[in-house]
Amino acid sequence: MHRFRCDELAELPIGGSVRLEKGESAHLFKTLRASEGDRCLLMDGRGCIGEAEVAAGRTLILRSREILTRPPGAALHLYLAPPRRQKMDQILKQCAELGVRRIVPMVCARSVSLPDEDAVTGRWTELMFEGCKQSGNAFVPETGAGLPFGDAVKNASECCEQCFFGSVSDCADESFPKGCASAAWFVGPEGGFTEEEEGQMRGAGFHAFHFGNWTLRVETAAVCGIAILMDRFSPDARSGERPGR
Repeated sequence: MHRFRCDELAELPIGGSVRLEKGESAHLFKTLRASEGDRCLLMDGRGCIGEAEVAAGRTLILRSREILTRPPGAALHLYLAPPRRQKMDQILKQCAELGVRRIVPMVCARSVSLPDEDAVTGRWTELMFEGCKQSGNAFVPETGAGLPFGDAVKNASECCEQCFFGSVSDCADESFPKGCASAAWFVGPEGGFTEEEEGQMRGAGFHAFHFGNWTLRVETAAVCGIAILMDRFSPDARSGERPGR
């Protein structure tokens, strides 16, 4: 079934009418041409999902609802020097698909852009919702105001058990932690981290992490790094039981 955003889902009574935002309603009734008796899924991005049925007069009736818990595995926090808009849009959608817990924009020495607060709370959320609706992830990633690089390092050290950053030469395999409940993944701007910034992360106990043979684009490094860390810290990886292996 198709999924739709409904911010008020948790407060709606079962059997009550559902009012979708204008764009969501147009997609359901104009694009998909939903008719009486059709069903769809609703989500609020905070773990609440429901099933609704189309009734007469292009109305939606909530038939069921449940609150989901987050799946097992480490909470992944992406600290990112945002690239330009089109690339950042791609990162937001794909990180939502992967189930990233939080996305924190940061200002590095070589940063090229930083979104304003309205973009983070508005357009970013809309893009992440699109990723969640596509993948079925019931939890839209958290976001926040941009942080200077030094504050981002401090914030990650306080919020996450383990922290990693992308390195062209170093690899964390030999000292890679066996497991953790939360991890931060730092991705620098298109020009990369400066030597001073790398030194600051190393001094804070971050793990240098290298994968692949080449220097990656920001959008590639962000998504691939999250996917690899998610796999490394999955419950199956910690127990030594890997599906299909």
